[in-house]
Amino acid sequence: MRLLVALTFVGLQAQSVRPWRVGAQLGLNIPAYRTNKPVEEATIMPGFTGGLLLRYELASRWALQSGLYFSQRNSTYRTTESRQADTTVGGFQDEYIVHITNRGRIELGQLEVPLLVEWAFLNSAPMRSYFLVGVHGGYRLFARNYGTTQVALEGLDFLPLFGFPPQTRLIVSEGPIESNRVIFRRGDVGLWLGGGNAYTLKRGQMVFEIRAFAGVVNLFKEPADTRFYNGSVMFLTGWCY
Repeated sequence: MRLLVALTFVGLQAQSVRPWRVGAQLGLNIPAYRTNKPVEEATIMPGFTGGLLLRYELASRWALQSGLYFSQRNSTYRTTESRQADTTVGGFQDEYIVHITNRGRIELGQLEVPLLVEWAFLNSAPMRSYFLVGVHGGYRLFARNYGTTQVALEGLDFLPLFGFPPQTRLIVSEGPIESNRVIFRRGDVGLWLGGGNAYTLKRGQMVFEIRAFAGVVNLFKEPADTRFYNGSVMFLTGWCY
């Protein structure tokens, strides 16, 4: 009889523990791109992250988190490339500076599968506070880079003849950014770091998290001399059962 009672008690305990939890999360992400090219101006435009959460409890303070998320990151930018140039007309050589200014917007949409280790530094009955660290693999669904390109010449010798100083920038062309100017890679790999709080409800848990993500793969195939890395800070809320 005692053995039957003990087995029943162990069985009830096993049923009360939920090693697997599934849920959903949604929130804002603030892009934090990194590049080796100087950027004169960049405007942060919040995007969003959302998806399915999968959690497996390893021990009382340790767990694994994964899932499938969609993230869209947006940013506007302005860059200027300047280089020396010259032309020769009838034996007369004119040296000047070419300025190429791009005013554009980048929109990236990706599927991401993170694998995160969770450690709860505070694990009480109503609330759990924890740190997160891990990696993720991403797959690009779309990449949009659009805006305007302006070409201006500075230092032309004939400008004083028309009442302009030689240092005047003369705009010679302006139009949309060429679609093939930037070619993006499909795959991405990154590092995640963050933390959050989980509050126990009558059914499931309410989750609030902050995650920082930094990509380690150059997203640009072209231009070859430019390196561009993904990244963002995410503010997520969700529920898991």
